[in-house]
Amino acid sequence: MKQLFGKQLAFVASVLDAKRQPVNAGIDPAKAQARASLAGQYSKVVMQIVVSCAILAFSFYVILTRESAEPIQKAAFGFIGTVVGYWLR
Repeated sequence: MKQLFGKQLAFVASVLDAKRQPVNAGIDPAKAQARASLAGQYSKVVMQIVVSCAILAFSFYVILTRESAEPIQKAAFGFIGTVVGYWLR
């Protein structure tokens, strides 16, 4: 079965899981190194989420208030499409 969501969401889930659970002392050293490497990506993933949420909030505000000019609303729809496409890649 083809994966519904892209690799980005799976990567985020693995990074958050690696950060949440400490490395066990009895684990294979290669597995422990991979888990530590994933945990090191935590700040990058958090910033990706924060920036995506900020762009989406701005875009939805522009679209829902209907006070902006048409080109700005088109750009807001483009921003939403870009963020959704980024997370589903």
